[in-house]
Amino acid sequence: MKKVSTIVSLALALCLIFTACATTSNDQNQNNSEQNGVNNENKQVVQQTVNVVGLKGPTSIGMIKMIDEKALNSDSYKVDYQTVGAADLLTGKLINNEIQIAAVPTNLAAVLYNKTKGKIQYLAQNTLGVLYVVGKEDITSLADLEGKKVAISGKGLVPEYVMNFMLEKKGLTDKVVLDYLPDHATVAQAILAGDVDYAILPQPFVTKVTMNSENVKIVIDLNKVWEEASNGESVLSMGCLVVNKEFAANNKQFMKDFMTSYEESVNFVNANPKDASVLVEENEVITNAKLVEKAIPNCSIVYKSASDAKSEINAFLNILFESNNASIGGKLPGEDFYYED
Repeated sequence: MKKVSTIVSLALALCLIFTACATTSNDQNQNNSEQNGVNNENKQVVQQTVNVVGLKGPTSIGMIKMIDEKALNSDSYKVDYQTVGAADLLTGKLINNEIQIAAVPTNLAAVLYNKTKGKIQYLAQNTLGVLYVVGKEDITSLADLEGKKVAISGKGLVPEYVMNFMLEKKGLTDKVVLDYLPDHATVAQAILAGDVDYAILPQPFVTKVTMNSENVKIVIDLNKVWEEASNGESVLSMGCLVVNKEFAANNKQFMKDFMTSYEESVNFVNANPKDASVLVEENEVITNAKLVEKAIPNCSIVYKSASDAKSEINAFLNILFESNNASIGGKLPGEDFYYED
């Protein structure tokens, strides 16, 4: 009987030991689980801010669907879209890495590449020629402008180099009187007032003057003249997308998604000018939907990746370089100027 009592006592003792161990183990597992939960909370993904900035006007119309939808915002990326009125409001921020992607004039892309020693890359072509000759009398070629007074703005800028190149190729240097005025608005007023015979204007100013006067109309599409003058080797590329090289290299998937969304936005704009124009006005890119709707078909809004646009952009920049090397930052960009996806 004493033996039985001893065995029972030992069994009870062992049960208590195992129960205690199990309880300790469960408590420890629970503590570990709770600790892991805390660690997981502490390891939450940090959102990376991506600033996408464009100039107000045709250069930014192509991405209006992205701007309106605040596209590509996610747990990983906080994408902020902005448009500004002048290039100098974004160049400093691009140089200082405060802006990751921007829509800018094509020659400015080359200037930024040279100024940052290759830290800014050409991402895609987004706007072709938006320059037109407008007037009250029909003409068929630049030769018909000989002896005429033509208003233009952009002295010392791309419009001047573009016109000088085309006039030279057509043998019209010094035969056409180019009257340089302070800005596009002044040029528009000059042609409407009849102060000049013809005017060279970009969109949407072209549409604005033709809407305000039944007598003023587009008489020459300078895109076509440029292609003829360059023997088809170059396009009149007025706008493009640029990207911070380091950001692009470290965010490959985001860049793929961005370019896909951008191309879709461009297609939407060109297929739906009325709907797109409403978004353009609502997002204050251009504050006149009716004007934008009529201008879009002539704004040459496109999407062409850097690799696809490379040869024609090289030709365009070379022409600007020969006209005034300062217009592209003093020298032609190297091969690494073009982003490779």
